[in-house]
Amino acid sequence: MLERLLEPFGVCFRWRAAMALRLADLTERASLPAGYAIVPWNPARLDEVAAVDWQAYRRTIDAILYWRYLRSPTDCRRMWEEALKGRFGLFDAERTRLLLHDDRVCGDVLCVVRPSGDGFIGNLAVLPEHRGGTGKALLLTALWAFRDAGFERVSLAVTLANQRAYRLYTAIGFQRLYRFPVATRPGPLVDGHWRIAGRSGTRVG
Repeated sequence: MLERLLEPFGVCFRWRAAMALRLADLTERASLPAGYAIVPWNPARLDEVAAVDWQAYRRTIDAILYWRYLRSPTDCRRMWEEALKGRFGLFDAERTRLLLHDDRVCGDVLCVVRPSGDGFIGNLAVLPEHRGGTGKALLLTALWAFRDAGFERVSLAVTLANQRAYRLYTAIGFQRLYRFPVATRPGPLVDGHWRIAGRSGTRVG
């Protein structure tokens, strides 16, 4: 496989899929487990959100592919700061949501509006210990907010090796449009692990 052929050269290669959902086809409503709350975006909690994203993505293939954004809480914060400035589309504070447990952030969904006028899910993250229906509820809450605001379509992209996320999006009704390659040079493989800027990563997916 191409992935294995490129690894000796310090290149991580994986396929991602572009997916889209016609909001008119959305039927399922969010069902949030007891003890959790979904609240609007709050910029004052940016450091909490960045810490959650870093922990949520650790030891995943996306942490390797997008190591410049996910290798530390500081880099995750920079990703959000760039999102707020329009790096991935017009930041949509009205649809972006935070997942709370005991008033602490444990998940987030980043929403933007593309130049096409479509909504776009730029990030969906939940701490591992808080998974089990919460991510789905968080995503559905954002999708219904898009629909209620008059949007017709929402798109996203997912790494195909991340089957958990792919199955979630498919179950909700997202359709795969096409796949596209992503390649990055995080560093060499050392004892089966990617060496990222002096840190040990994980060889996954």
